[in-house]
Amino acid sequence: MIGGWQNSLSIIAAVLILVSAAHAQARGPLPGSAESRKISVVVDRGITHTNQLPTSLRPLRKAMVGGAAMSDADLRTLAERGDGLAALRLTKRLKSDGLAENAVDIAFYASIAAGAGRVSTLDEMIEALYLLAPEQMPRERLRPVIGVLYAHAWAGNTRALGAVIDLNGRDQLFGEMSEKTRNRLLDMGRKLGTGQIELRLAMKELAENSGDAATRERVIGYLIRAERMGDLAVQAIAQNLRRTLGDVPNAQY
Repeated sequence: MIGGWQNSLSIIAAVLILVSAAHAQARGPLPGSAESRKISVVVDRGITHTNQLPTSLRPLRKAMVGGAAMSDADLRTLAERGDGLAALRLTKRLKSDGLAENAVDIAFYASIAAGAGRVSTLDEMIEALYLLAPEQMPRERLRPVIGVLYAHAWAGNTRALGAVIDLNGRDQLFGEMSEKTRNRLLDMGRKLGTGQIELRLAMKELAENSGDAATRERVIGYLIRAERMGDLAVQAIAQNLRRTLGDVPNAQY
């Protein structure tokens, strides 16, 4: 009995060493073509014409479009009305003032710009999200940000897909990953066929729940999928992890 318990601890320790080494390198964008990271989705076009604004705000937008100097407050006013151009300019300005110091605002305003089709701000949005603890981002601001990120991820943007995996989970900004999100990620994994999504999910779940039997079954399934579809590097990591974990007859894949 003691020997079995010690053996289980040894397996868990070995798995955690492998996972921590691989997981440290895995956080961030999924490998993919440059084109996949430029995939853009219009979630809310917002304000595209000055006459969509109230009469009182039209001179402000005309001044912005004309290249006039704009205060942060003016840009915020237009951005919060859904003006993607104002949101883009405000995002760039806030980032130049300091990404970490302005992470909440950058994530929010960049999501307005990216959601309006200005995909260049998606990177700023994601960079800011990685810096935030769960208690820092008000839910009313986080909700639309998540909507923009997920829309880009499900369209195949690999930068967004990596962030969805990283930011869902225990003690992460988005909270525990839902079954719906997990299944959608696996659907995307099948479409991409690289094994990267499956491997990242396996490492993430092992890091968070290494001693849980249900997690172990699920992770073995992920690793088997990664072995079948990944390149040599993905296959090697997946095989090493699976061998360390041992056989799980009921694993689903």
